[in-house]
Amino acid sequence: MPPATLAFRRCVVNSAAYGSDEEHVVSRVFFDLLVGDAGYANLCVDVRQLVREGTESEPLLISRPSGYEGPLNFQVFQCLVEFYYRQAVGGRWAMLGNTGIRMRLEDWVIEHEMLVQYEVFEEEDPLEVG
Repeated sequence: MPPATLAFRRCVVNSAAYGSDEEHVVSRVFFDLLVGDAGYANLCVDVRQLVREGTESEPLLISRPSGYEGPLNFQVFQCLVEFYYRQAVGGRWAMLGNTGIRMRLEDWVIEHEMLVQYEVFEEEDPLEVG
């Protein structure tokens, strides 16, 4: 398969509209994706993270991209989204709750661009028994 190029654009952090509550920060990462010659603009994924002391380094729950059904190499994709998210949010995580102080729920938009290229492959359906 051809390489994929991810062009991360921005992240909306801690949005009640995406499902944030007192226990979880739910954010949305927006990006464009180029796989071979096919381009997909304005895609997004949801990123879910627990809000409690000591969770800032726990893995994030990352959804599949909304609006894209093609090959992805999802494990690598998840790692790249997590890397982007942690770079964009950075040390600001303390403001979201790991110090015990909870921000009120509101959209916090972070404009942070990052371009990444990686290899994709056709994925097998993990639910498919063969």
